Amino acid sequence: MNRVVAPASCRRLALDDVLNAREARARRQQAWLCQYGQPVISATLVWPGEVKDTPLARQVMAEAKEAINQRLQQHRWRIARQEAAFPVTGPEALWSVSSPAWMIKHVMADLEDNHPLGRLWDIDVFCPTAGLIKRSAIHQPMRRCFLCHESAHVCSRMRRHAQDELAQRIEEITYDYFSGQRSA
Repeated sequence: MNRVVAPASCRRLALDDVLNAREARARRQQAWLCQYGQPVISATLVWPGEVKDTPLARQVMAEAKEAINQRLQQHRWRIARQEAAFPVTGPEALWSVSSPAWMIKHVMADLEDNHPLGRLWDIDVFCPTAGLIKRSAIHQPMRRCFLCHESAHVCSRMRRHAQDELAQRIEEITYDYFSGQRSA
């Protein structure tokens, strides 16, 4: 069954939009953990700014979904359910996967670190018993800022970089990736 997906909203967000979307996603993640009793992968984008549901953001999420699905197939992990959504707060996707959460987290961290678009993806893994599996739990370093290579968490919290700088870097990353695909 193919679902018709509305075009990107390109709407500016209010803080309430972001907080409500985060709560709704957390409820879906928890519901899936309870319903399926196996780990859940949650993919969103690292997409600074007030407009997050854009055609380019959807294209980047499509690549994330494809890369995640390829990795899950390579490992022959059974997917109980998969779903994508396109709220005004940006594209997101969930998978319920039959495999140990720590193994899934290793594979997803590798994708974030090594795929050309991986720096733009935020791939979380939740365990039905342990909750969110952090990088530190699998002995992986924290993610780095894609501008200055300091801790991404610290740069984000301190708002070290202007939105224009971040948007320009995202444009460069996506242009390099998608223009390289066309010439390949």
